[in-house]
Amino acid sequence: MSRQLSESRAIPTRTVLINDTTQLPHDYCTTPGGTLFSTTPGAHLPVIPGVTSQNVVRENKKNEANNRINKHDDKSANGDDAQFEMDI
Repeated sequence: MSRQLSESRAIPTRTVLINDTTQLPHDYCTTPGGTLFSTTPGAHLPVIPGVTSQNVVRENKKNEANNRINKHDDKSANGDDAQFEMDI
């Protein structure tokens, strides 16, 4: 079974001379309805503290300050404790 190549055709084009930007349509270079990337920052980004959401960073700093005041900080591991307990 051999393949037969299709005949190629030129894409019809035309050249328009623009002398002023007022001659361009009002919606030139826009996507109807907008796109995912038409917002700043892009829509539907994940919440990454300090990157996409500054409020999360502020809340975390407030919580850290409260933990220091209330002494609810987690114990720091010193490496001497067993990783887990096991009955033999």
